[in-house]
Amino acid sequence: MKEFLMLIRENANYGNLTAQQMQEDIEKHIQWVENLVAQGHFKSGSPLESAGSHIKGENRIVMDGPYIESKECISGFYFLLAGSLAEATEIAKGCPALDMGASVEIREIMPTNE
Repeated sequence: MKEFLMLIRENANYGNLTAQQMQEDIEKHIQWVENLVAQGHFKSGSPLESAGSHIKGENRIVMDGPYIESKECISGFYFLLAGSLAEATEIAKGCPALDMGASVEIREIMPTNE
């Protein structure tokens, strides 16, 4: 199996959920991950804190980020296991965040000689 990184990009409205809606969304993610584990497609994953920093360019300028005014930010990631990019893409289509207007990006992890 190959490893793939799935980045979840949430839209700015995600923070407007009620506590009940947030709990329902978390439960959907838990169920989805349990299914991935059962099928052998899950390696790991985590949500990300909203605060962070952004380093840009050869001058290494450090800025706060992600930016409040951005329309979307990376809110979490999963490491998926699949035989191909096409299979990983099909697996990612089941991500519950897509129902909330998010987008996901799938990238194969490049093997190294470690």
